[in-house]
Amino acid sequence: MPDVTVLHALLPADLPAPRVASLLARLPYARRLELESRDAAARSASLLGLELLCEGVLRLRGHALELARLSFPQDGKPVLDGGPWFSVSHTASRVAVALSERCDLGIDLEECHAARPDRAALQRWTATEATLKAVGLGVRHAHEVRIDEQFAIAQLRDRVLHLRTVDLGPGCVAYLATLEPIREVEVRKGIGDRG
Repeated sequence: MPDVTVLHALLPADLPAPRVASLLARLPYARRLELESRDAAARSASLLGLELLCEGVLRLRGHALELARLSFPQDGKPVLDGGPWFSVSHTASRVAVALSERCDLGIDLEECHAARPDRAALQRWTATEATLKAVGLGVRHAHEVRIDEQFAIAQLRDRVLHLRTVDLGPGCVAYLATLEPIREVEVRKGIGDRG
């Protein structure tokens, strides 16, 4: 079994209404209300992330995820009671979820395009965001993250995190940050990928 599983999918233009309704109905009430207040694109990205999380838990544990076991702390990252650890990231066109039974982690992805010609700066930013997600801090703490020249180690306060690029296809930069060294990362398209 890999140390980390990453599932990713392209975002469809619209998630079908029955799919949206089914996912929303399974969420804790407060989270459902929050997602219902978002614009359609943001809601679709979050819901596709939840579908990928469900798929990942099924792969790791062999049983369906009860979305009611998710909690969404106001100033922290979402957690799943009883694990596994997970992290979700999305752009305007894709979503990725990283899951691990071994250690807490963070994933971030960004699109590469002509408006962002400096790939090294994009890599640094993506690695920084993955680091912040792994420890549950927001971007206002980005100035505290120190990344080595090889983009292999990040330091944040008294923590050392291990970085790794994740290949999600052309036009995308993705980094994974873990609180422990890891050996194997499995990357797969999720069944939620309709693209």
